[in-house]
Amino acid sequence: MNPRISIVIPTYNEVENIGALLEELRSILGSSGIEDYEVIVVDDDSPDGTWRVVERISREDSRVRLIRRVGVKGLGTAIVRGLNEARGDYVVVMDADFQHPPSLIPRLLDTAAKLGADVVVASRYARGGGFSGWGLARRVVSLGALLLAWILVPESRGTRDPISGFFLINRKTVSLKGVKGLGYKVLLEVLALNPGVRVLEVPYIFKPRRAGSSKLGVDDLILYLVQILTVSSMARFALVGITGIPVNLGVMALALGIGAPVDVASLSGIEASIAWNYIWHELWTFKTTFTGGLEGVIRRYLGYHISVALGVLTQYATMRLLYTLLGLNPLIGQLAGIILGFLVNYTLSREKVWNLSHRSGY
Repeated sequence: MNPRISIVIPTYNEVENIGALLEELRSILGSSGIEDYEVIVVDDDSPDGTWRVVERISREDSRVRLIRRVGVKGLGTAIVRGLNEARGDYVVVMDADFQHPPSLIPRLLDTAAKLGADVVVASRYARGGGFSGWGLARRVVSLGALLLAWILVPESRGTRDPISGFFLINRKTVSLKGVKGLGYKVLLEVLALNPGVRVLEVPYIFKPRRAGSSKLGVDDLILYLVQILTVSSMARFALVGITGIPVNLGVMALALGIGAPVDVASLSGIEASIAWNYIWHELWTFKTTFTGGLEGVIRRYLGYHISVALGVLTQYATMRLLYTLLGLNPLIGQLAGIILGFLVNYTLSREKVWNLSHRSGY
């Protein structure tokens, strides 16, 4: 039978920590009455022999499993490999360096089981959580990454710490389809691909690692930016909108070239860009790929026209209000209107046209 809970631990050069962590997990889970568990250590062929320690322990305790990846590296992909190998109803992801306290796992499990949470986040930003031993620079970087997630990934706003590396998911209600581990913040991908899931938080204090050195570097920060732009439907929505500009102007120029009246040429360009954007939103932004048959396509296409119209109306109204009431330069008002219009267009498209909040694993 499958265990109740799986604990996924990605490792690379954690020989000083892994043995003590596995022992502590066994003690904590046992004293909490949790005997039906498995620990999956995904090691990227650590030169310091971390995998050898895990291999030895796994011979003595069948609940410990080793996955040794040779020729492959990456925290995110290691976590995803562990998630896909996990057999438990619930899966916890945590680090091996004791910055994530093992003593919190029973509480994460209780929160999920008793309160019906699909995802439970061990949160540093929830009331009662925090950081120990962090300097100002690291706090600023963390806060910047957090704000970027909240802005670009609306699905992440259900928790105050969507970039936590310590979390639990319910495998029965959370889909891992499409989770690739593009960067090291796998929770963000899980949330982005599972809109509408019930997310709860458990606060904890993030402490300095017990031994060894941090592997976080500039490359990881770049990967995070790539990851967030990849999973963000808002970023994709904006990029598609930008590609629609030359389509609009190109069709208008073509219509003028064959002698069409200016108004007809303008409307032709607008309609061409709307159609272009709609197709790419179907295929890439919201990834519905023309589901629902012809009726679904027509409904979403007409709905997208409405969202675009309301976005344009918002843009114009904002410009006029700021110019008339506050006396701002109309260009400043126009810029503010463009931003608000984009948000209206994106929100209506996401929530009403493509119904993103009601789908998971898209």
